[in-house]
Amino acid sequence: MKVFICIFILCFAFAKSGAQTINVTYKTISGSNPDMDYTISATYPQVDFGPDALMGVRGVASDINNSLDTTVDGIIKDFIKQVSEMPKKIVNGMGSKLEITSNGWVSNESLLSAELNTFCNIAGMAHPLTTVTTFNYSIISTGQLELSNLFLSNAEYLNYISAVCIKQLTDKALKEGYGNINDMILSGASADAKNFSEWTVKNDSLDIIFNVYQVMPYVMGIQTVSIPLSDMTNMIDPKGPLSFMYR
Repeated sequence: MKVFICIFILCFAFAKSGAQTINVTYKTISGSNPDMDYTISATYPQVDFGPDALMGVRGVASDINNSLDTTVDGIIKDFIKQVSEMPKKIVNGMGSKLEITSNGWVSNESLLSAELNTFCNIAGMAHPLTTVTTFNYSIISTGQLELSNLFLSNAEYLNYISAVCIKQLTDKALKEGYGNINDMILSGASADAKNFSEWTVKNDSLDIIFNVYQVMPYVMGIQTVSIPLSDMTNMIDPKGPLSFMYR
């Protein structure tokens, strides 16, 4: 009976959270270390369901916010570790800098997506590096999402996404005069789940994000391939985070 009650309360909380508006705000943290000559600034999303939210719904918000805190904390710790391993902390009068900016939004009042844009300039490195880390969370389905959570278990979604990405990236490379990077594109956008770890849902599209060096050289920057969700309805799980596509 206790198990049944717990399950009922959890399901009720998620139903209520889906009926309430997710409010997206932003948290800012900063810091510096004079001994290691680095500065850090980070602004990233946090959510709430308003002052009248039930305890269970507040728990959903807390889960989201804790996960985002953990993600940012991991980026910061990795930066500090890299700085500590450099033989010189100041090069040409400059120390190291980490800056995280972000954008968060909600699709269909149930699917939170966020992009964390990390600018990292470590003294002694060849050049600064900007990368994107994504975060996706469904309040009516499976919590923090992997790409596979969007699709039916037997769907060939990886093959489809890979083919679309390779086509778009190859066309862009040729247009920009980079006809000699086919191997890089084929490797970085092959039908392997690890190649599609950074993604968001935006404007009824699935955006696949490739960080620098994954599919194109540094000079080409970060690449994004947008795929209309309507092109994948036969593969999307109708009971999953994208169930709104079937309404």
